[in-house]
Amino acid sequence: MFYAVFEIRNLSLYVQLRIIRLPLCIIAREGIKVKKIIVIFILSVFMSACLESTSPPNPQPQFINGTPLQAAATVVQAIQQLQDGTGGLTPFINLFDSGGVRFSPYYYINNTDRVVNATEFQSDFVLQNPPLRLWGTYDGSGDPINLNIRDYFSKFVWDYPYHTNATVTLINSNNDFNSQGNLINNMLSFYPLSQYRIVEYYQPGTNPANGGMDWSSLMVVLKNQGNNQWSLVGLVHGSWTI
Repeated sequence: MFYAVFEIRNLSLYVQLRIIRLPLCIIAREGIKVKKIIVIFILSVFMSACLESTSPPNPQPQFINGTPLQAAATVVQAIQQLQDGTGGLTPFINLFDSGGVRFSPYYYINNTDRVVNATEFQSDFVLQNPPLRLWGTYDGSGDPINLNIRDYFSKFVWDYPYHTNATVTLINSNNDFNSQGNLINNMLSFYPLSQYRIVEYYQPGTNPANGGMDWSSLMVVLKNQGNNQWSLVGLVHGSWTI
């Protein structure tokens, strides 16, 4: 059986690591002496350690400082820069809560809405052809929302440039939401003010012929971490529902 013997020599300016592959019997017979440290590993263990060391690190979440309005603006800016290619993934996924972000296609929040953590979001979003995921059901038809993460993001998160020309509201009661369709809005019961804050980005519609029924909104849900620090726990899409 062959073993890996590591010899570390302290030189004046650097440490040299040399791997000697010799049968254990020869090492014993010749009485090879290593000056500093001899560590014997079975080669399979050594190779396993090497493979583990090359695994990419998990994204590190960070809290968002400031008021809820400032924190939501940080989230929206990160989304905008992700979509236009100026910011990349890291500034956005670093804002994720450690428990992940719940993506809700409508403002009636379900426990079954997909929750995605930073690592999962990154692994899907970087793919040229991301896999289809189930995000809920379409209002009206009840058909499953089977979309890849990029298509879901374009349809139910960044369907409008909310960083410009949107009305921004910190939600304190159901009366603060700028508009809603026929669905029940249960956001404040699902995300109580004692733990969370909701900031709505609302656009009233772009085509006068639609009579305002083409309005949409992006709700940023922040979890209170104390000391004016927040993490992103939810992104909710609002639009006219039947």
